[in-house]
Amino acid sequence: MKLMKKAFLHLTVFVCSMGMSFGQHYQAVHGSNFAGSLGVMNNPASALSSPLSWDLTVFGLQLKNRTNFFYLEKYKPSGKTPQLAAWIQNGEYQRKLNTQININLLNARIRTSNRTAVSFGMNIRSSVQGRSSTYNFVDSILEPNTFLKVNMNNQPFDAFITGSSWAEAYGSVALNLMDKKRFIWNLGATAKANRGLSGVYAQISNGKFKEYVRPVRNIYEVTAVDLRYGYSANMDEWDPTKGTGTNIRKFLANSERGASFDLGMELIIKDQQQVELFNNRSQYNYTWKFGISLLDLGYANYRHGIESIATSGVKPNINGISLARKFDSTVTSLEVMNDSIQTAVGQFSNPTGNFRISHPTRMVFNVDRQISDVVYLNAELSLPLGLLASGMGLKTRDMNFITITPRRESQKYGLYLPLSVNMDGSVWIGAAAKAGPILFGFHRVPIGTKTSYQNGGAYLAYTISPSEKLRKPKGKVIKCPK
Repeated sequence: MKLMKKAFLHLTVFVCSMGMSFGQHYQAVHGSNFAGSLGVMNNPASALSSPLSWDLTVFGLQLKNRTNFFYLEKYKPSGKTPQLAAWIQNGEYQRKLNTQININLLNARIRTSNRTAVSFGMNIRSSVQGRSSTYNFVDSILEPNTFLKVNMNNQPFDAFITGSSWAEAYGSVALNLMDKKRFIWNLGATAKANRGLSGVYAQISNGKFKEYVRPVRNIYEVTAVDLRYGYSANMDEWDPTKGTGTNIRKFLANSERGASFDLGMELIIKDQQQVELFNNRSQYNYTWKFGISLLDLGYANYRHGIESIATSGVKPNINGISLARKFDSTVTSLEVMNDSIQTAVGQFSNPTGNFRISHPTRMVFNVDRQISDVVYLNAELSLPLGLLASGMGLKTRDMNFITITPRRESQKYGLYLPLSVNMDGSVWIGAAAKAGPILFGFHRVPIGTKTSYQNGGAYLAYTISPSEKLRKPKGKVIKCPK
């Protein structure tokens, strides 16, 4: 029971719901000529950069997480096999959460000519972002009154979490605009249609409270707070008494449509030695490649579930003691919890209609330097943009900021060492390898303190392409006319 009270109190404070989130970061191969269909997700113009006539990512999976809210640890509760446990981080600070996963399904890229390429496929994606103002929490806190007591200096209290998951189908085209002696200029665009699988948001704002001195025990009364949370209505359609197939069909039938698009450009500075050799593959032996792309400009659309709520203000005499009574072990469902909330707040309503959650829109600048035949150095800057945030401010955010990636790469084999600085200032050292059709890597190599294992992530992709080796064409010897 004590554990349940701790979990409920902390989740109430952070307004944190469970969920997965998805992004598009096969970071090691960003800027690479051999990224193929995986590279299209980072810059649609890159579909023309590959010397391969086609490639198909049969399956790809990517996970990325950054949080100071909890940590993972192996422990031996019975002295036998170690188990993995999640623990809440104690202390007085801002809580943050950003999680990303991406599932690629049959992502194809086809070069239709020397000047055009097309790409298409399906992805399952999501993004979850959460943050709170500074508050103090230790695992010995068992009730709301104690929490309010240790946070008298942390007012007003604010927290939010936004989660969006969707399935998308996309089509992309890349065009060569210029192919001169010294440079190549390619443009690309991707259009994506999606179905919102699940959306959730929760916000606490303007939380204020004061202390009343009592002979035995001081009481801490909540004087102001605004609360709202919502979820997608297709979650209401899940019926445990029905079969899985029936539930999935109803779930998808009640999902809403959304859309997004990507734009990209690449400027390739040719290797002039290869040009002088009349090499018809000079665009693949460059000295510099500059890319810029606008990614995920769009949104997923959802309809409010029946238990979504919006409140403002509080009723008199709502304190830590009364909150413990209202939110005890009898709260076993969202409906019951809403009934308890309604007895404590000043104004209560159930929002209806649709809500949108914008995708993690960002502008990406990428520079790739070919140092030798197989050695490259890539640098990338990613800047988040909230261009399509809804009136409620519901948006998700990418965690990438600056990444430097040296790599040694050929068509079949590759070694990559990305060094990243995230938007929150954390530094990750990653590693990845490619062997034939398999790419595997870590966003952050899983080493360090016991409270850092939950930060980082990994990616895996299986990509097939033409089996013949790419041989560098030799320079042509042209006899001078007599």
